Amino acid sequence: MPKKIVVFAVLLIALGVGAFLMSSSRTALLPAYVGGVLVIVGSLAMGVAGFRKYMLPVAGLVALLGALAPAAALAIRAAAMSPLALTVNVCMLALSATLFALIVREFMAARRA
Repeated sequence: MPKKIVVFAVLLIALGVGAFLMSSSRTALLPAYVGGVLVIVGSLAMGVAGFRKYMLPVAGLVALLGALAPAAALAIRAAAMSPLALTVNVCMLALSATLFALIVREFMAARRA
């Protein structure tokens, strides 16, 4: 699971940097910030023995917050967003929600075992 976290983090970073390069807006880097935190969490989960069980809930929380932020922005002002902002928010929501679902599924599988 930590490798999946790092993969999703890299995708979020690429999304944020790409959006920043197209718009030059610092708020376009929001997915990259979330991805940066997830890279740190995923790396700690992979690298430090015994940290996995502590870092997976942290990654789940970051993924949940990463999904709620664009969901709230879309709910409040989707009609007023530029096409780039709309695309970035939808992509960040999809990536973060998918990662959160994978982490929840991992917890459920561990609970059954």
